[in-house]
Order: sequence, then C-alpha cells, then structure tokens
Amino acid sequence: MERKGSFTMLLITALLVLVSALQREYFLVTEPASWNDAQQHCRSHHTDLAFIRTKEEANHVSALGNGAWVWIGIHRDTKNHTLWYWSGRRTSTFTFWKPGEPNNNMGKEDCGSAGAGRLWYDLSCNIKINFVCYQETPKMVLVKENRTWEEALEYCRDQDSDLPSLLSEDEQNSAKKTTPEEPLEYQDWPAGEMPFCPARYLHCGTLDKEEEHWGTRDCKEKLNFLCVKKWSD
Repeated sequence: MERKGSFTMLLITALLVLVSALQREYFLVTEPASWNDAQQHCRSHHTDLAFIRTKEEANHVSALGNGAWVWIGIHRDTKNHTLWYWSGRRTSTFTFWKPGEPNNNMGKEDCGSAGAGRLWYDLSCNIKINFVCYQETPKMVLVKENRTWEEALEYCRDQDSDLPSLLSEDEQNSAKKTTPEEPLEYQDWPAGEMPFCPARYLHCGTLDKEEEHWGTRDCKEKLNFLCVKKWSD
C-alpha cells in the first residue's frame, strides 16, 4: 500500500468532472490548406484552430503569420450568417475585424483569417493558406504530501488551483510527466469503460505512474496529488 501510494495521484471526485485550468500555445502550420482541412489537422495534432480571446493573443497569432493571411478558428454560422462562432463552438466576445470586414464578398466568405495589419478578414473557406493551431495543456504541480481527496482539494484551492480533470490524452500525458519519481470527454478506464458501480468506498479516481489506465481508490486514503493552476481569461 505504501509503495503504491507513493506513485499514485488523486484526480477526480466521485467520478465527476472538474473544470481544468489550461495554458494556451499557438503553432503556425506552413502547409496551405482549406479551412476545413486546417481544422482537421489542428484537431489531429493539437487542440483546434486558433481560438482567440484578447488583442494580445490576436497580435501574437498574426505575428506568427508574418503579415500573410492565416486561418484562425472563427467561422460564420451556416444557419444565421450574422453570427460567428469559434471551431468547437467555443465562445468569445472578442473580435478584431478590419473595418468593413467581414463583408461576405459574393456571399461565399464564411471563414475567418488573420492578415495584414494584424486584423481579421473573412475569406472563402476553400482558399488554401497557412493556418495557426492552438494547444491547451494543464499547468500541473505535483504535491509530495500524502492527503485524502478532500484534504488535497482543500490544499489546491487554497493555492488558487484545483484538482485536475483529464479531458484529453495530452492532459493525461502532461500529468504523467509531472510525476518524475518513477484519452469527462476523454476517459482512460480499463477496457475503455467507466466503472458502472465501483466497489464500496472506491469513489475517487487515481492515475498511477506504473499503470496505463485510471483506477478507483478509497477517498480517505492518503496519497500524493496534483494541483492544476488556474488560467485567467
């Protein structure tokens, strides 16, 4: 028990999802593609096409393109052409359109790009240009103190953090890398299925450095744990 406890981190409360705090990075892909193909590439290799919430992020994304048009994740709603959404239906009230844009030239410009002057333009989604993906990963800290799940949660929140949920394989890999001693939307239970009825008292989720999948443990068991730093919008 002691050996296993030293390598196991408490993660999830009663199999319920907590909100992950995330860091964002942007990546320029210099392989011209249509907006839809760019979206597919970003989702396969990163998180999604660039999602932008602030002027600083907009400037950074445009700078990556070095003045050339690059696809970003914003696109026109196909049912209401006055509305724009981000890939994955993520919401942000921030926009950085060039004056007069989006103009929907010839009624065929449904996808957003960042371009000259670090401003945004609508373009035909079929145009092939470079694009910017973003990657979100949790900023995790390993706490080498043995605590129950409730004590771990209290500790993390006192540090302006939280216990993490692992919403993707990337986040799980990040969690494992944060433990140097030794794919809720994403799940990694044995056999690919969440336990239907965990054994009595085994109501808290764990990630073991030595195992490939998640496990369930007694929430009162005292283990090391991870805190994920809160990401400010």
